[in-house]
Amino acid sequence: MASRLRALALFIALLAAVYPVAGSGRAARAAPGELPLGWNNVAYFGVAGPPSEALSAIAGKYDVVYRWNAVLQQYELYAPELPAFANTLTQLRPGDVIWLNVTAPGAVLPTSQSSAGPLVGTVSIPASAFVPASDLALYEKSFNELYPVTTDPSSQRFYAPVFLPDGVVVTSMKAYFVATSGEVALRLDFTPLANGSAAAQVYKLAEVLSSAGPSPQTAPAYPHVVDNAANVYFLVVDLTGGPATRLRGVTISYSGGQAQ
Repeated sequence: MASRLRALALFIALLAAVYPVAGSGRAARAAPGELPLGWNNVAYFGVAGPPSEALSAIAGKYDVVYRWNAVLQQYELYAPELPAFANTLTQLRPGDVIWLNVTAPGAVLPTSQSSAGPLVGTVSIPASAFVPASDLALYEKSFNELYPVTTDPSSQRFYAPVFLPDGVVVTSMKAYFVATSGEVALRLDFTPLANGSAAAQVYKLAEVLSSAGPSPQTAPAYPHVVDNAANVYFLVVDLTGGPATRLRGVTISYSGGQAQ
């Protein structure tokens, strides 16, 4: 009896190998550029216009979009189901970095640029994105402002990650800050992915110094093609004056690269 059962099991296994069960194949792969369900932090490269028009290609597949406004130091919101007076995001522009909550499969952001066209845009980084370099740091942070509560060296340095499109060239950096005493020194840096803490392998792309001029201040960037496969990019700020030195929003502008 046992031998018959083993033979039957082997026969069924052979049938399954030759005639796969319908529907048992791998799940269909997402289309190129398709956004996963949930929150996505992405750059928009479609035609400029109101969100309802700019995102019409994915209507019904998202429920809310946010964009950080570095000038007003706050997030702007657009949700299709909200009344017009509740929506504060009125325009999307090519290069805008947005938070988009995708609710249905098949959401692919539109692009107005051909595969041969260059990208031009701006990335904004809020003060709330920065974290202290030291666990001993004493500081205050809100969505629009960061400052140390003491001039102790352990409370002076902060970092924030930067996400830039592959292949673009950073052209400038603009910083909003307060510096009634001490110095606000902000740098855009990059380092190879394999580097740990070797300072000699950290390279500066742009720098803003409060001693060089008032806020907002724009600094040109050194020529460099963004390569996310080889490097990581980040901001580092030193606030040496305690509460008298405060960082607010930062924007990074870029050009070049290729639309996807």
